[in-house]
Amino acid sequence: MSEETWRQCYAPRIAAIIKENEGKTVKELKKILCDANPGQYGHMRKMWSNEYMIQLGLSKRGGKKIDNPNQNKLF
Repeated sequence: MSEETWRQCYAPRIAAIIKENEGKTVKELKKILCDANPGQYGHMRKMWSNEYMIQLGLSKRGGKKIDNPNQNKLF
């Protein structure tokens, strides 16, 4: 049984919306994507917004970089 995360569920939809609206400005795309947000709760809306910003190249996927290799031993 494979469960998808919200991000995995949203990513293909966002990619399709971006492809359908090729040639529009980033501002127009952001408005279209914001209006298309299917999430009704804060976390789902945040995942949608974060994913479309990544796909538009305005944000990076990320995780925190640990500068000190011994930091994991502190906790």
